[in-house]
Amino acid sequence: LLYLSISGDVYLCNEGGCGLKKSTPYIKVIIIVFLTGSLSLVTVVGNILVLVSFKINKALKTVNNYYLLSLAFADLTIGTLSMNLYTTYIIMDQWALGPVVCDLWLAIDYVASNASVMNLLVISFDRYFSVTRPLTYRAKRTTKRAMTMIGLAWSISFILWAPAILFWQYIVGERTVQPNECYIQFLSEPIITFCTAIAAFYLPVTIMAFLFWKIYQETEKRAKDIQGLKGSGSSNRPSQAQNEGSGSGRTGGEGRANNQKTSSSMLRQISSQSCSSYELNQLLSSSNKSRKESQSSPISSLASDQSPAAITMKDAAMAKRFASKAKTEINKRKNEKKANEKKAARTLSAILFAFITTWLPYNIMVLVNTFCQDCIPETLWALGYWLCYVNSTVNPMCYALCNKTFRTTFRDILMCQWNQKKNNSSRNSSTST
Repeated sequence: LLYLSISGDVYLCNEGGCGLKKSTPYIKVIIIVFLTGSLSLVTVVGNILVLVSFKINKALKTVNNYYLLSLAFADLTIGTLSMNLYTTYIIMDQWALGPVVCDLWLAIDYVASNASVMNLLVISFDRYFSVTRPLTYRAKRTTKRAMTMIGLAWSISFILWAPAILFWQYIVGERTVQPNECYIQFLSEPIITFCTAIAAFYLPVTIMAFLFWKIYQETEKRAKDIQGLKGSGSSNRPSQAQNEGSGSGRTGGEGRANNQKTSSSMLRQISSQSCSSYELNQLLSSSNKSRKESQSSPISSLASDQSPAAITMKDAAMAKRFASKAKTEINKRKNEKKANEKKAARTLSAILFAFITTWLPYNIMVLVNTFCQDCIPETLWALGYWLCYVNSTVNPMCYALCNKTFRTTFRDILMCQWNQKKNNSSRNSSTST
């Protein structure tokens, strides 16, 4: 147990009694506990908000957000256990909870931290394939596939770190970590720490940066292609309108031929809006369904007595209305997809920026320590290690800043308005029915 005297001395007490541990300024301990405790509280609350928001808001249950849910769970673990135990270690200036708790803390800490990195890699690859292979990849992009990738990320993290941390002393035959210290035994050599930093940080960051650059290039290329299509489409519209106008005065075979041309030009216009084959199939099936209904209706039986020219004109008008509705629906879906892609891109950018900013100082110190073991003071090591933890605090803020749905759901939960909104929406739906 840890006790503070009035003079500010820190006493460490165990079964054998209490002894003076270190003359630590009282105000320094208060500041450390306040700052680290506040960060831990914000981390826990923020990531609980993410989990609760995902649970109660159906709009957040997308494939993208399943990866963020996994990331939030890892961050919640760090905020609950890792931060508080490391604060205790810093204040005491020694480990007083025994070797078993030490190894468990390190195993949970490193597995959760590595799972965060693996989840970021999965998110980066998911965005890359969604942008570069929209037709083939998105058909396979399901919730089940996302859960499989998340399970692999956690499994790989556990296999890489947990067995080595927990059982290394039994593999080599002895425990070299002192009873009053807590660190990973096989990372005691700087060169091994250097290799793990390369594998656990620098390599993933390099891959993520490369994928992000390719995503940016593909997005810019697609924007230019869309601008080109819009330009060519606007130049063809006058001729299309002229053909439609000249065809309206013809009858018989010429009218049918011209209406067929008009219908085909409309279909070309629809397909030029970059709609997928799936959307066209839906639209064509709905067109066939409406055509069958019109054929079976009494109105169509009355129309059968009319002249072929009148029927052809009605078909042309129906095709025009269908094309207009199809174009509106396609544009609506395209706008929704663009909005979701922009949200995902902004969130990914913010998360990667936060990750690199918070993890880079510690990993730079690891590289320096490989060649100069006495160049970095213990205080800097502690700050760098804590800065890695701060990444778990910042991530929920990134979700809220980049995604309006997360932001409004957070606000409703904090202001206890979510149940009220839910009741109002259910009341409105029951009234409308």
